[in-house]
Amino acid sequence: MEKIKPILEKLKEWRNDMARKEGLPLYRIFQNKTLEDIAEIMPKNKEELLDIKGIKERKFEKYGRDILDLIKGGDVIDSSPMAQNGKEEKPYTVSRYLDLINNKLRDCNAKVLGEISSLDIREKYLFFSVKDKEDESLLNCFMWTNDYEICGIQLKEGLEIIIGGFPDIYKPQGRLSFRVSTVELVGEGALKKAYEKLKKKLEDEGLFAIERKKPIPEFVQKIGLITSETGAVIHDFLNNLGKYGYQIKFFNSRVEGQIAVKDLISAINYFQDKDIDVLVIIRGGGSLESLQAFNNEVLVRKIADFKNPVMCGIGHDKDISLASLTADLMVSTPTAVAVALNKSWDEAISSIKIFEKDIIYRYQEALSNKKRKIEILTQELGERSNFIFKRFKNAKNRLMNKLTELGFVLENTKKDLNQSLDLIFTRIKDGLREVKKYLERAEEGLKNINPERQLKLGYSIVSINGKIIKSVKEVSKNEKIDIRVSDGRIKSQVEEIINNK
Repeated sequence: MEKIKPILEKLKEWRNDMARKEGLPLYRIFQNKTLEDIAEIMPKNKEELLDIKGIKERKFEKYGRDILDLIKGGDVIDSSPMAQNGKEEKPYTVSRYLDLINNKLRDCNAKVLGEISSLDIREKYLFFSVKDKEDESLLNCFMWTNDYEICGIQLKEGLEIIIGGFPDIYKPQGRLSFRVSTVELVGEGALKKAYEKLKKKLEDEGLFAIERKKPIPEFVQKIGLITSETGAVIHDFLNNLGKYGYQIKFFNSRVEGQIAVKDLISAINYFQDKDIDVLVIIRGGGSLESLQAFNNEVLVRKIADFKNPVMCGIGHDKDISLASLTADLMVSTPTAVAVALNKSWDEAISSIKIFEKDIIYRYQEALSNKKRKIEILTQELGERSNFIFKRFKNAKNRLMNKLTELGFVLENTKKDLNQSLDLIFTRIKDGLREVKKYLERAEEGLKNINPERQLKLGYSIVSINGKIIKSVKEVSKNEKIDIRVSDGRIKSQVEEIINNK
Protein backbone atom coordinates (compact mmCIF):
# COMPACT_ATOMS: atom_id res chain seq x y z
CA MET A 1 0.00 0.00 0.00
CA GLU A 2 2.90 2.36 0.78
CA LYS A 3 4.33 1.73 -2.67
CA ILE A 4 1.18 2.79 -4.54
CA LYS A 5 0.36 5.70 -2.23
CA PRO A 6 2.22 8.49 -4.16
CA ILE A 7 0.66 7.69 -7.55
CA LEU A 8 -2.75 7.15 -5.92
CA GLU A 9 -2.57 10.62 -4.39
CA LYS A 10 -1.73 12.12 -7.79
CA LEU A 11 -4.62 10.24 -9.39
CA LYS A 12 -6.99 11.60 -6.75
CA GLU A 13 -5.71 15.16 -7.26
CA TRP A 14 -6.23 14.77 -11.02
CA ARG A 15 -9.75 13.45 -10.41
CA ASN A 16 -10.55 16.43 -8.14
CA ASP A 17 -9.42 18.83 -10.90
CA MET A 18 -11.52 17.03 -13.50
CA ALA A 19 -14.59 16.99 -11.24
CA ARG A 20 -14.28 20.74 -10.67
CA LYS A 21 -13.82 21.42 -14.37
CA GLU A 22 -16.77 19.27 -15.44
CA GLY A 23 -19.00 20.09 -12.46
CA LEU A 24 -19.42 16.40 -11.64
CA PRO A 25 -19.21 14.45 -8.39
CA LEU A 26 -15.97 12.54 -7.94
CA TYR A 27 -17.46 9.08 -8.46
CA ARG A 28 -18.76 10.13 -11.89
CA ILE A 29 -15.14 10.55 -12.98
CA PHE A 30 -13.77 7.37 -11.33
CA GLN A 31 -14.64 5.52 -8.15
CA ASN A 32 -11.97 5.11 -5.46
CA LYS A 33 -11.64 1.37 -6.16
CA THR A 34 -10.86 2.05 -9.81
CA LEU A 35 -8.11 4.53 -8.89
CA GLU A 36 -6.66 2.05 -6.40
CA ASP A 37 -6.59 -0.68 -9.06
CA ILE A 38 -4.85 1.71 -11.48
CA ALA A 39 -2.22 2.63 -8.87
CA GLU A 40 -1.62 -1.05 -8.07
CA ILE A 41 -1.50 -2.40 -11.66
CA MET A 42 0.29 0.63 -13.16
CA PRO A 43 -0.95 -0.01 -16.75
CA LYS A 44 1.49 0.88 -19.54
CA ASN A 45 -0.90 1.00 -22.47
CA LYS A 46 -4.53 1.22 -23.53
CA GLU A 47 -5.11 -2.54 -23.40
CA GLU A 48 -3.90 -2.86 -19.81
CA LEU A 49 -5.94 0.17 -18.79
CA LEU A 50 -9.13 -1.21 -20.37
CA ASP A 51 -8.68 -4.47 -18.43
CA ILE A 52 -9.31 -2.56 -15.18
CA LYS A 53 -12.88 -2.69 -13.92
CA GLY A 54 -14.63 0.67 -14.28
CA ILE A 55 -12.78 1.74 -17.42
CA LYS A 56 -14.45 1.28 -20.79
CA GLU A 57 -13.78 2.68 -24.23
CA ARG A 58 -15.69 5.90 -23.62
CA LYS A 59 -13.88 6.52 -20.32
CA PHE A 60 -10.57 5.84 -21.99
CA GLU A 61 -11.32 8.30 -24.80
CA LYS A 62 -12.01 11.00 -22.21
CA TYR A 63 -9.40 10.28 -19.55
CA GLY A 64 -7.17 7.42 -20.67
CA ARG A 65 -4.23 9.41 -22.01
CA ASP A 66 -4.19 11.67 -18.95
CA ILE A 67 -3.93 8.59 -16.72
CA LEU A 68 -1.18 6.96 -18.80
CA ASP A 69 0.76 10.26 -18.79
CA LEU A 70 0.45 10.43 -14.99
CA ILE A 71 1.77 6.87 -14.63
CA LYS A 72 4.66 7.39 -17.06
CA GLY A 73 5.90 10.80 -16.08
CA GLY A 74 4.09 11.67 -12.89
CA ASP A 75 2.23 14.59 -14.50
CA VAL A 76 -0.36 15.10 -17.24
CA ILE A 77 1.47 16.24 -20.36
CA ASP A 78 0.35 17.90 -23.55
CA SER A 79 -0.36 15.16 -26.06
CA SER A 80 -0.75 17.43 -29.12
CA PRO A 81 1.40 16.63 -32.16
CA MET A 82 3.63 19.71 -31.82
CA ALA A 83 4.30 19.00 -28.16
CA GLN A 84 5.82 15.61 -28.82
CA ASN A 85 9.55 16.23 -29.24
CA GLY A 86 8.81 19.23 -31.49
CA LYS A 87 8.32 17.15 -34.61
CA GLU A 88 5.26 16.56 -36.69
CA GLU A 89 3.42 13.28 -36.17
CA LYS A 90 1.00 11.48 -38.45
CA PRO A 91 -2.41 13.22 -38.78
CA TYR A 92 -5.28 12.58 -36.39
CA THR A 93 -8.63 11.22 -37.43
CA VAL A 94 -11.49 13.71 -37.12
CA SER A 95 -12.93 11.80 -34.16
CA ARG A 96 -9.58 11.58 -32.36
CA TYR A 97 -8.86 15.24 -32.97
CA LEU A 98 -12.27 16.30 -31.63
CA ASP A 99 -11.60 14.15 -28.55
CA LEU A 100 -8.30 15.95 -28.10
CA ILE A 101 -10.04 19.34 -28.41
CA ASN A 102 -12.79 18.34 -25.98
CA ASN A 103 -10.19 17.19 -23.46
CA LYS A 104 -8.55 20.59 -23.69
CA LEU A 105 -11.88 22.40 -23.57
CA ARG A 106 -12.61 20.85 -20.19
CA ASP A 107 -9.88 23.10 -18.82
CA CYS A 108 -12.21 25.97 -19.74
CA ASN A 109 -14.69 25.03 -17.02
CA ALA A 110 -16.35 28.28 -15.92
CA LYS A 111 -19.42 30.09 -14.66
CA VAL A 112 -21.20 32.24 -17.24
CA LEU A 113 -23.76 34.99 -16.63
CA GLY A 114 -26.50 35.50 -19.22
CA GLU A 115 -30.16 35.77 -20.06
CA ILE A 116 -32.15 32.87 -21.50
CA SER A 117 -33.13 33.70 -25.06
CA SER A 118 -34.48 30.31 -26.21
CA LEU A 119 -35.49 27.10 -24.43
CA ASP A 120 -36.25 23.56 -25.67
CA ILE A 121 -36.95 21.01 -22.90
CA ARG A 122 -37.04 17.39 -24.03
CA GLU A 123 -37.41 14.05 -22.21
CA LYS A 124 -33.78 13.37 -21.32
CA TYR A 125 -32.09 16.69 -22.02
CA LEU A 126 -32.75 20.33 -22.87
CA PHE A 127 -31.27 22.95 -25.18
CA PHE A 128 -31.26 26.64 -24.42
CA SER A 129 -29.31 29.74 -25.30
CA VAL A 130 -28.03 32.52 -23.10
CA LYS A 131 -27.15 35.94 -24.43
CA ASP A 132 -25.13 38.84 -23.14
CA LYS A 133 -27.39 41.81 -22.42
CA GLU A 134 -24.64 44.22 -23.47
CA ASP A 135 -23.80 43.04 -26.98
CA GLU A 136 -26.23 40.22 -27.71
CA SER A 137 -23.43 37.62 -27.76
CA LEU A 138 -24.97 34.13 -27.79
CA LEU A 139 -23.92 30.86 -26.21
CA ASN A 140 -25.73 27.62 -27.08
CA CYS A 141 -26.17 25.33 -24.07
CA PHE A 142 -26.90 21.65 -23.50
CA MET A 143 -28.00 20.14 -20.18
CA TRP A 144 -29.09 16.67 -19.05
CA THR A 145 -32.58 16.51 -17.55
CA ASN A 146 -31.41 14.91 -14.29
CA ASP A 147 -28.93 17.79 -13.77
CA TYR A 148 -31.71 20.26 -14.55
CA GLU A 149 -34.07 18.66 -12.03
CA ILE A 150 -31.40 18.63 -9.35
CA CYS A 151 -30.82 22.37 -9.78
CA GLY A 152 -34.41 23.01 -8.69
CA ILE A 153 -34.80 26.12 -10.83
CA GLN A 154 -37.56 26.49 -13.41
CA LEU A 155 -36.00 27.96 -16.56
CA LYS A 156 -37.94 30.35 -18.79
CA GLU A 157 -37.04 32.82 -21.48
CA GLY A 158 -35.86 36.15 -20.18
CA LEU A 159 -34.62 34.69 -16.86
CA GLU A 160 -31.15 35.87 -15.92
CA ILE A 161 -29.01 32.97 -14.66
CA ILE A 162 -25.50 31.84 -13.94
CA ILE A 163 -24.58 28.55 -15.60
CA GLY A 164 -21.64 26.36 -14.66
CA GLY A 165 -19.97 23.86 -17.00
CA PHE A 166 -17.50 23.60 -19.87
CA PRO A 167 -17.52 23.91 -23.66
CA ASP A 168 -17.87 20.76 -25.70
CA ILE A 169 -17.98 19.92 -29.41
CA TYR A 170 -20.82 17.60 -30.38
CA LYS A 171 -18.91 15.24 -32.68
CA PRO A 172 -21.74 14.07 -35.02
CA GLN A 173 -22.43 17.69 -36.05
CA GLY A 174 -19.16 19.42 -35.12
CA ARG A 175 -21.20 21.97 -33.17
CA LEU A 176 -19.82 23.77 -30.15
CA SER A 177 -22.11 24.10 -27.13
CA PHE A 178 -21.72 24.77 -23.45
CA ARG A 179 -22.40 21.60 -21.42
CA VAL A 180 -24.21 22.89 -18.33
CA SER A 181 -24.02 21.07 -14.99
CA THR A 182 -25.41 23.76 -12.66
CA VAL A 183 -27.82 26.68 -12.92
CA GLU A 184 -28.06 29.49 -10.38
CA LEU A 185 -30.34 32.47 -10.08
CA VAL A 186 -28.76 35.93 -10.26
CA GLY A 187 -29.04 38.40 -7.42
CA GLU A 188 -30.12 38.06 -3.85
CA GLY A 189 -33.63 39.30 -4.68
CA ALA A 190 -34.26 36.43 -7.09
CA LEU A 191 -32.71 33.94 -4.70
CA LYS A 192 -34.83 35.27 -1.84
CA LYS A 193 -37.98 35.05 -3.93
CA ALA A 194 -37.22 31.45 -4.97
CA TYR A 195 -36.34 30.61 -1.36
CA GLU A 196 -39.66 31.91 -0.01
CA LYS A 197 -41.66 30.19 -2.75
CA LEU A 198 -40.05 26.80 -2.12
CA LYS A 199 -40.23 27.28 1.64
CA LYS A 200 -44.01 27.83 1.48
CA LYS A 201 -44.47 24.82 -0.78
CA LEU A 202 -42.53 22.50 1.53
CA GLU A 203 -44.15 23.97 4.62
CA ASP A 204 -47.62 23.35 3.14
CA GLU A 205 -46.59 19.72 2.55
CA GLY A 206 -45.64 19.39 6.22
CA LEU A 207 -41.92 18.78 5.70
CA PHE A 208 -41.07 21.21 8.51
CA ALA A 209 -43.72 19.87 10.93
CA ILE A 210 -42.45 18.86 14.35
CA GLU A 211 -44.58 15.70 14.43
CA ARG A 212 -42.77 14.18 11.42
CA LYS A 213 -39.31 14.73 12.87
CA LYS A 214 -37.49 11.66 14.18
CA PRO A 215 -36.06 11.87 17.71
CA ILE A 216 -32.30 11.93 18.06
CA PRO A 217 -31.35 8.74 19.94
CA GLU A 218 -29.66 8.97 23.31
CA PHE A 219 -26.01 7.96 23.52
CA VAL A 220 -25.26 8.24 19.80
CA GLN A 221 -22.15 6.32 18.78
CA LYS A 222 -22.28 5.75 15.01
CA ILE A 223 -22.21 9.06 13.10
CA GLY A 224 -22.43 9.65 9.37
CA LEU A 225 -20.69 12.97 8.65
CA ILE A 226 -21.10 15.04 5.47
CA THR A 227 -18.97 18.15 4.94
CA SER A 228 -15.85 19.32 3.16
CA GLU A 229 -12.57 17.75 4.24
CA THR A 230 -10.87 21.13 3.93
CA GLY A 231 -11.44 24.18 6.10
CA ALA A 232 -11.99 24.72 9.80
CA VAL A 233 -15.55 23.35 10.00
CA ILE A 234 -14.66 19.68 10.26
CA HIS A 235 -11.88 20.41 12.75
CA ASP A 236 -14.18 22.50 14.95
CA PHE A 237 -16.74 19.68 14.91
CA LEU A 238 -14.24 16.91 15.72
CA ASN A 239 -12.43 18.97 18.36
CA ASN A 240 -15.70 19.63 20.21
CA LEU A 241 -16.87 16.00 20.18
CA GLY A 242 -16.41 14.37 23.56
CA LYS A 243 -14.25 11.29 24.09
CA TYR A 244 -17.21 8.93 24.11
CA GLY A 245 -16.05 6.33 21.60
CA TYR A 246 -17.81 7.82 18.58
CA GLN A 247 -17.52 5.85 15.33
CA ILE A 248 -17.53 8.33 12.45
CA LYS A 249 -18.08 7.47 8.78
CA PHE A 250 -17.08 10.48 6.67
CA PHE A 251 -18.12 11.53 3.15
CA ASN A 252 -16.16 14.40 1.64
CA SER A 253 -18.55 16.77 -0.16
CA ARG A 254 -18.49 20.25 -1.55
CA VAL A 255 -20.72 22.55 0.49
CA GLU A 256 -20.38 25.84 -1.37
CA GLY A 257 -22.82 27.05 -4.02
CA GLN A 258 -25.14 25.26 -6.41
CA ILE A 259 -22.36 22.97 -7.61
CA ALA A 260 -22.38 21.24 -4.20
CA VAL A 261 -25.90 19.83 -4.70
CA LYS A 262 -24.76 16.71 -6.56
CA ASP A 263 -22.06 15.96 -3.99
CA LEU A 264 -24.51 16.35 -1.13
CA ILE A 265 -27.11 14.10 -2.77
CA SER A 266 -24.42 11.50 -3.50
CA ALA A 267 -23.34 11.69 0.14
CA ILE A 268 -26.89 11.11 1.44
CA ASN A 269 -27.35 8.21 -0.99
CA TYR A 270 -24.06 6.75 0.26
CA PHE A 271 -25.30 6.68 3.85
CA GLN A 272 -28.73 5.18 3.04
CA ASP A 273 -27.56 1.61 3.64
CA LYS A 274 -24.87 2.36 6.23
CA ASP A 275 -25.12 1.35 9.88
CA ILE A 276 -25.31 4.75 11.59
CA ASP A 277 -27.32 6.24 14.46
CA VAL A 278 -27.54 9.75 13.04
CA LEU A 279 -26.56 11.67 9.89
CA VAL A 280 -24.76 14.99 10.42
CA ILE A 281 -24.54 17.68 7.72
CA ILE A 282 -22.39 20.72 8.58
CA ARG A 283 -20.82 23.80 7.01
CA GLY A 284 -19.89 27.29 8.08
CA GLY A 285 -21.90 30.45 7.61
CA GLY A 286 -22.28 32.35 4.36
CA SER A 287 -24.43 34.41 2.07
CA LEU A 288 -27.69 33.27 0.53
CA GLU A 289 -25.78 32.60 -2.70
CA SER A 290 -23.25 30.34 -1.01
CA LEU A 291 -26.05 28.45 0.77
CA GLN A 292 -27.99 27.70 -2.43
CA ALA A 293 -27.20 23.97 -2.28
CA PHE A 294 -28.98 23.71 1.07
CA ASN A 295 -32.10 25.36 -0.34
CA ASN A 296 -32.39 22.79 -3.13
CA GLU A 297 -35.72 20.91 -3.29
CA VAL A 298 -34.20 17.56 -4.29
CA LEU A 299 -31.71 17.73 -1.42
CA VAL A 300 -34.40 18.78 1.07
CA ARG A 301 -36.61 15.82 0.09
CA LYS A 302 -33.62 13.47 0.40
CA ILE A 303 -33.14 14.69 3.97
CA ALA A 304 -36.86 14.33 4.75
CA ASP A 305 -36.93 10.74 3.45
CA PHE A 306 -33.69 9.62 5.11
CA LYS A 307 -34.22 6.55 7.29
CA ASN A 308 -32.17 7.78 10.26
CA PRO A 309 -32.41 11.08 12.15
CA VAL A 310 -30.62 13.96 10.44
CA MET A 311 -28.85 16.82 12.23
CA CYS A 312 -27.95 20.03 10.38
CA GLY A 313 -25.41 22.51 11.65
CA ILE A 314 -25.27 25.12 8.87
CA GLY A 315 -24.05 28.53 9.96
CA HIS A 316 -26.39 31.34 9.01
CA ASP A 317 -27.07 34.94 9.89
CA LYS A 318 -30.74 35.51 9.08
CA ASP A 319 -31.95 33.06 6.43
CA ILE A 320 -32.18 29.51 7.80
CA SER A 321 -31.56 26.95 5.06
CA LEU A 322 -34.46 24.73 4.03
CA ALA A 323 -32.26 21.69 4.70
CA SER A 324 -31.95 22.83 8.32
CA LEU A 325 -35.71 23.39 8.62
CA THR A 326 -36.32 19.86 7.31
CA ALA A 327 -33.71 18.16 9.46
CA ASP A 328 -34.81 16.32 12.58
CA LEU A 329 -32.57 18.56 14.67
CA MET A 330 -31.42 22.00 13.57
CA VAL A 331 -28.65 23.89 15.33
CA SER A 332 -26.85 27.07 14.33
CA THR A 333 -23.24 25.88 13.94
CA PRO A 334 -21.14 22.72 13.51
CA THR A 335 -19.86 23.19 17.06
CA ALA A 336 -23.45 23.23 18.31
CA VAL A 337 -24.01 19.86 16.60
CA ALA A 338 -21.09 18.39 18.53
CA VAL A 339 -22.48 19.86 21.75
CA ALA A 340 -25.91 18.35 21.00
CA LEU A 341 -24.35 14.93 20.35
CA ASN A 342 -22.38 15.18 23.59
CA LYS A 343 -25.40 16.24 25.63
CA SER A 344 -26.77 12.81 26.59
CA TRP A 345 -23.25 11.54 27.31
CA ASP A 346 -22.38 14.64 29.36
CA GLU A 347 -25.62 14.29 31.32
CA ALA A 348 -24.93 10.61 31.87
CA ILE A 349 -21.42 11.39 33.16
CA SER A 350 -22.84 14.15 35.35
CA SER A 351 -25.53 11.78 36.66
CA ILE A 352 -22.89 9.14 37.33
CA LYS A 353 -20.87 11.65 39.34
CA ILE A 354 -23.99 12.63 41.28
CA PHE A 355 -24.82 8.97 41.84
CA GLU A 356 -21.24 8.36 42.85
CA LYS A 357 -21.39 11.12 45.47
CA ASP A 358 -24.81 9.91 46.61
CA ILE A 359 -23.55 6.34 46.89
CA ILE A 360 -20.48 7.46 48.84
CA TYR A 361 -22.65 9.62 51.13
CA ARG A 362 -25.15 6.81 51.66
CA TYR A 363 -22.32 4.36 52.25
CA GLN A 364 -20.71 6.67 54.79
CA GLU A 365 -24.09 7.23 56.44
CA ALA A 366 -24.79 3.50 56.50
CA LEU A 367 -21.28 2.85 57.78
CA SER A 368 -21.75 5.42 60.53
CA ASN A 369 -25.11 3.89 61.51
CA LYS A 370 -23.62 0.40 61.53
CA LYS A 371 -20.67 1.62 63.54
CA ARG A 372 -23.03 3.13 66.13
CA LYS A 373 -25.08 -0.07 66.22
CA ILE A 374 -21.89 -2.09 66.63
CA GLU A 375 -20.85 0.15 69.51
CA ILE A 376 -24.26 -0.30 71.16
CA LEU A 377 -24.19 -4.04 70.58
CA THR A 378 -20.62 -4.20 71.91
CA GLN A 379 -21.70 -2.33 75.03
CA GLU A 380 -24.73 -4.59 75.48
CA LEU A 381 -22.59 -7.64 74.83
CA GLY A 382 -20.10 -6.46 77.47
CA GLU A 383 -22.86 -5.90 79.98
CA ARG A 384 -24.43 -9.25 79.24
CA SER A 385 -21.03 -10.91 79.34
CA ASN A 386 -20.36 -9.42 82.76
CA PHE A 387 -23.80 -10.58 83.88
CA ILE A 388 -23.15 -14.08 82.52
CA PHE A 389 -19.65 -14.23 84.01
CA LYS A 390 -21.05 -13.07 87.35
CA ARG A 391 -23.76 -15.72 87.27
CA PHE A 392 -21.17 -18.28 86.20
CA LYS A 393 -18.96 -17.31 89.12
CA ASN A 394 -21.89 -17.61 91.53
CA ALA A 395 -22.81 -20.96 90.04
CA LYS A 396 -19.21 -22.06 90.33
CA ASN A 397 -19.10 -21.08 94.00
CA ARG A 398 -22.36 -22.89 94.66
CA LEU A 399 -21.03 -25.94 92.86
CA MET A 400 -17.81 -25.88 94.91
CA ASN A 401 -19.85 -25.63 98.09
CA LYS A 402 -22.02 -28.54 97.02
CA LEU A 403 -18.95 -30.57 96.10
CA THR A 404 -17.45 -29.83 99.51
CA GLU A 405 -20.68 -30.87 101.18
CA LEU A 406 -20.80 -33.97 99.02
CA GLY A 407 -17.23 -34.76 100.09
CA PHE A 408 -18.27 -34.63 103.70
CA VAL A 409 -21.32 -36.74 102.97
CA LEU A 410 -19.23 -39.30 101.10
CA GLU A 411 -16.71 -39.41 103.87
CA ASN A 412 -19.44 -40.04 106.47
CA THR A 413 -21.08 -42.50 104.12
CA LYS A 414 -17.76 -44.31 103.75
CA LYS A 415 -17.42 -44.55 107.52
CA ASP A 416 -21.00 -45.75 107.87
CA LEU A 417 -20.44 -48.22 105.04
CA ASN A 418 -17.29 -49.56 106.65
CA GLN A 419 -19.12 -49.95 109.94
CA SER A 420 -22.01 -51.61 108.13
CA LEU A 421 -19.63 -53.97 106.35
CA ASP A 422 -17.96 -54.89 109.61
CA LEU A 423 -21.35 -55.59 111.17
CA ILE A 424 -22.43 -57.57 108.11
CA PHE A 425 -19.25 -59.61 108.10
CA THR A 426 -19.64 -60.30 111.83
CA ARG A 427 -23.22 -61.40 111.33
CA ILE A 428 -22.24 -63.50 108.31
CA LYS A 429 -19.58 -65.21 110.42
CA ASP A 430 -22.09 -65.86 113.18
CA GLY A 431 -24.56 -67.16 110.63
CA LEU A 432 -21.92 -69.41 109.10
CA ARG A 433 -21.12 -70.81 112.53
CA GLU A 434 -24.78 -71.50 113.09
CA VAL A 435 -25.08 -73.10 109.66
CA LYS A 436 -22.03 -75.24 110.44
CA LYS A 437 -23.51 -76.40 113.65
CA TYR A 438 -26.80 -77.14 111.89
CA LEU A 439 -25.02 -79.05 109.19
CA GLU A 440 -23.09 -80.99 111.73
CA ARG A 441 -26.35 -81.94 113.49
CA ALA A 442 -27.91 -82.79 110.14
CA GLU A 443 -24.94 -84.91 109.27
CA GLU A 444 -25.23 -86.74 112.48
CA GLY A 445 -28.93 -87.31 111.85
CA LEU A 446 -28.22 -88.54 108.33
CA LYS A 447 -25.66 -90.89 109.67
CA ASN A 448 -28.19 -92.33 112.00
CA ILE A 449 -30.75 -92.92 109.25
CA ASN A 450 -28.28 -93.96 106.53
CA PRO A 451 -29.37 -97.39 105.11
CA GLU A 452 -25.79 -98.46 104.88
CA ARG A 453 -25.58 -98.15 108.65
CA GLN A 454 -28.54 -100.54 108.91
CA LEU A 455 -26.84 -102.91 106.55
CA LYS A 456 -23.83 -103.01 108.86
CA LEU A 457 -26.17 -104.10 111.63
CA GLY A 458 -27.13 -107.25 109.57
CA TYR A 459 -29.98 -105.89 107.54
CA SER A 460 -30.17 -106.21 103.72
CA ILE A 461 -32.11 -104.56 100.85
CA VAL A 462 -33.88 -106.75 98.26
CA SER A 463 -34.83 -105.32 94.81
CA ILE A 464 -35.95 -106.49 91.44
CA ASN A 465 -34.71 -104.49 88.49
CA GLY A 466 -33.68 -101.65 90.80
CA LYS A 467 -37.09 -101.59 92.60
CA ILE A 468 -36.98 -102.27 96.32
CA ILE A 469 -39.29 -105.10 97.37
CA LYS A 470 -41.46 -104.23 100.29
CA SER A 471 -43.99 -107.10 100.06
CA VAL A 472 -44.08 -110.74 98.97
CA LYS A 473 -46.76 -109.72 96.62
CA GLU A 474 -44.24 -107.84 94.57
CA VAL A 475 -42.30 -111.01 93.57
CA SER A 476 -43.05 -114.16 91.71
CA LYS A 477 -41.59 -117.64 91.89
CA ASN A 478 -38.42 -118.19 89.91
CA GLU A 479 -38.04 -114.42 89.56
CA LYS A 480 -34.49 -113.18 89.97
CA ILE A 481 -33.81 -110.79 92.80
CA ASP A 482 -30.90 -108.58 93.92
CA ILE A 483 -29.91 -108.65 97.58
CA ARG A 484 -27.71 -105.79 98.84
CA VAL A 485 -25.71 -106.30 102.04
CA SER A 486 -23.10 -104.12 103.73
CA ASP A 487 -20.14 -105.41 101.74
CA GLY A 488 -21.76 -106.27 98.37
CA ARG A 489 -24.69 -107.81 96.40
CA ILE A 490 -26.15 -111.27 96.14
CA LYS A 491 -27.96 -112.40 93.01
CA SER A 492 -30.63 -115.02 93.82
CA GLN A 493 -33.81 -116.67 92.48
CA VAL A 494 -37.16 -117.01 94.28
CA GLU A 495 -37.93 -120.59 94.85
CA GLU A 496 -40.87 -120.19 97.19
CA ILE A 497 -43.03 -117.41 98.47
CA ILE A 498 -44.33 -117.59 102.03
CA ASN A 499 -46.96 -115.12 102.93
CA ASN A 500 -47.28 -114.55 106.68
CA LYS A 501 -50.79 -113.23 106.48
